[in-house]
Amino acid sequence: MASPVKGYPISTEFGVKGSRWSSKRHEGVDFAAPVGTNVLAPCAGEVVAVGRVWGKSFGDHSVLLKVAEGYLLFAHCSKYLVKVGDKVKKGQHIAEVGREGNTTGAHLHMELQAKSTWTKGGGLNPAAILAK
Repeated sequence: MASPVKGYPISTEFGVKGSRWSSKRHEGVDFAAPVGTNVLAPCAGEVVAVGRVWGKSFGDHSVLLKVAEGYLLFAHCSKYLVKVGDKVKKGQHIAEVGREGNTTGAHLHMELQAKSTWTKGGGLNPAAILAK
């Protein structure tokens, strides 16, 4: 598995139903890990946005990559280490885990959408990316 947070398994799976999320289901996958843990790109892509990408719920240090499958967001980070236009390789250190935005604790939220803008209910299962 091409985990973006080595040594930390998925703590919340894609599609879990619940009232915590505006679409009533979890639109990505979470990896519970301590603040400062390295976030690695699970596949190659191009950085299309950094910062407060999809709103304050995701925090101020998100990274959005354009990948073959769509747009991949890394959210709730404490900092990002890439800039718009960077081409990243699989395994490249792109950010660090944080607890910014709407969280109950330190973790990485990784979400795949078809478009570069967030669409409620538009989350796609990133299983194929994680299986690479």
